Formats: sequence, C-alpha cells, structure tokens
Amino acid sequence: MQSKVCLAFVLAVLLNIAIPAHTQAAPSGDTDQKKEADTARTLYDAQDFVAALPLYEDLHKRDPQSNVYRERLAMCLLGTQLADGADKAAHVQRAHQLLLDARAAGDNSDLLQTVLEKLDEPAPSGPPRPPSPGIEAFQRAEKAFSSGDLPNALKAYEEAATADPKLYEAPLYAGDTEFKQHLYPEANQWYAKAAAIDPDRETAWRYWGDNLMKTGDSSQAENKYINAIIAQPYQRTPRSALQEWANATHTLLAPPPIKLPARAQPNPKGGTNITIDPATLSNPASGAMLAYTMETSLWQTDKFAKSYPTEKKYRHSLAEEAEAIHTALSVLKEQKVPQDKLDATWKSLLAIDADGMLECWILLDAPDQGIAQDYVAYRAKHRDLMHAYIAKYDVHAAK
Repeated sequence: MQSKVCLAFVLAVLLNIAIPAHTQAAPSGDTDQKKEADTARTLYDAQDFVAALPLYEDLHKRDPQSNVYRERLAMCLLGTQLADGADKAAHVQRAHQLLLDARAAGDNSDLLQTVLEKLDEPAPSGPPRPPSPGIEAFQRAEKAFSSGDLPNALKAYEEAATADPKLYEAPLYAGDTEFKQHLYPEANQWYAKAAAIDPDRETAWRYWGDNLMKTGDSSQAENKYINAIIAQPYQRTPRSALQEWANATHTLLAPPPIKLPARAQPNPKGGTNITIDPATLSNPASGAMLAYTMETSLWQTDKFAKSYPTEKKYRHSLAEEAEAIHTALSVLKEQKVPQDKLDATWKSLLAIDADGMLECWILLDAPDQGIAQDYVAYRAKHRDLMHAYIAKYDVHAAK
C-alpha cells in the first residue's frame, strides 16, 4: 500500500461516485444518534471532511458494525490529509483497514472498490517527477475544497493550471468545483482541458460524461464514457460508468456472445496438451475449432519465441489470439459452412472480423494478463477503431 494518497483523487471520487442505495437507510439507534448522523451526512455531502470526521468517529464507536459509518469515516480520514496536524500515513493506513473491514462485511459499492483499487496501486517506478510549479496553488485549492470553500478552491485550481499547463489534476478538479456548483457548461471546458493533457487517463473523460448526463446530453455522454474505457480499459470504474449510463438510457450493454474453443495447454515436458471435447465433433464448425486449438499449440511451442525474440518467457499475446481466430475463420470459409448452421460465437466472429475489429474485441472484451500487455501499442494506432467497436458491438449490439 502506498504511504500517501492524493487528496484530490479522494475528493473527485466522492464527487463522482454516487453513494449506493443500501447506504442511504436511516441509522438505527436513539434520536440523538440519528440527529448526529444527519448532521454528519450534511457535512459529508458538502465535502467538509474536517467537520464531519469527529462525528463519524463517534458514530463508528456507537455502531462499529455499520458499513455506512466505516466507509464514510474512511473517506473523511483520506479527505483530511492536508488538514493542519494531520498524520497522513496514519490516516491512510486506518482508512485502508476500515474499507477492508467494510468489504469483508459485504460492502461491494463502486466507491469502496475504486478507492481500494487506488490505495493498493503500486507506487510508480522510475525517478520521481520534479515538483510542479503549480503545486503551491494546487495545495491551497485542495485545502479550500476540503473545507467547502468552493470559490477560493476554483480560483486556486485556476492558478495551478496557469502555472503548470501539464498538471492534469488542476483542470480536472477545477471542473469538479464547477460541477459541485451546478455550473455544467464551465465544468465541460475544464474536463476538456484535462482530457487534452492526457487522453490516456480515464478520469476526465468519465467526469465529463457525468457532467453531460446532468444536462441531458446522453449521446455525448456515451462518447465520453467510451473514451474513458479506451483510456484505461482494465480498471473497474470506466466500465461501471458506462453501465450506469446504459441503465439511465435503458440501453442493453453486453459484449458479443462469443465462447472460444479450448486453447492448447503446456505440459511439463515442454510441449502442449490438446484436449478435444467429443461433443464438439458434431458441431458444423468443428474444423474451425480444431484449427484454433492447433494454432495456439504452435504459438506456445514455436511461434511466440520467433515473434517476440526479446521476451524470454511465453505469454498469451494479441498476435497469437488474432492469428488463431483468423486461422479458424479461414477453415470455416473454406468448408463453406452455411450461416444458418453456425452458432452465435462464429456468426459474431465473422461479423467482427469483416469490420476489421477482431483485435478490438480481443483487447477490450476477451483479454487476459498476457494480451493486456499489447494494449497500449495497439491503442496508439487504432483509438478511433476501438471507439467504433465499443459503440457498435458492446453498446448497440450489432445483429
């Protein structure tokens, strides 16, 4: 776990992830406790974590099994890291344990999962970044925001953005400050600036989408949520945001119904084991299925080493998966299997391949740890194609 968490990240999470319905219930206990809980909730919603912290400390002592109090106490601890006299490391450590306890007790909210994902993220490798020339203004902005002083927070975020045009968080949280004040057009402009600084970070795209949903522009919101997935497809939050958009717009969100044949498996002697399910022999696409499995065997025993000479150990790659599927589809076409004899897997693969989007499906809807290593290089050349794939096949379910 990292010893320090950026306060701005926590504030942004609180602003942009709704508290789940199950945490909205009125607390049990006496009238005084309910009154204290109402006051704490009001302060929490206003982002006044300094004032809310002692109230949630007391509520947690009164009801230590409440996940609502565990989660909000943790977020207040993270949100007061810049308060005078705060022990940053102790705050983070205690918040982390509270969130782990809440998860163990059954809390699986997006808020909790997202913050835990950030807390458990390994520290960046390489030399530390030099201090930003906008850091002093940025820290002033965070302090103002944490105490609910939004006008001065915005002013300081603007100063930070001017001092350091590459400081992604400055326009990002300036947008959040506008969002909090319901100034949605102004927030859009800030999110656009943050996304332009680093289009490969999902946060600005996602917040931009949330902002557009507030003004009823669901079409443009969809566009931003898809961009968030393309930026960081293997994080939970961008997918959750698109799912929330789908729920709000009554859109069925689902990947193509594809179930690939079994891949060859390595054996201790250095070769591979190929298992054929007898039930598949009656499938009209059985030849394609066998071709797929055989191709994965060739990659494991020979082709990977030739294709990736700088990598000492075999891994499942985008190149292997794409070639194995292409080989299978070639067999399917050579055997002239009628379309009406094919199941959903092969119909979907044929359609996606005809659109030139097979690699998009592999990377976005069927990756593993090995394949994911090829994502960044592919995205650099095919961002628009990936966007079109998600829109057509995941969101609007091409027939």
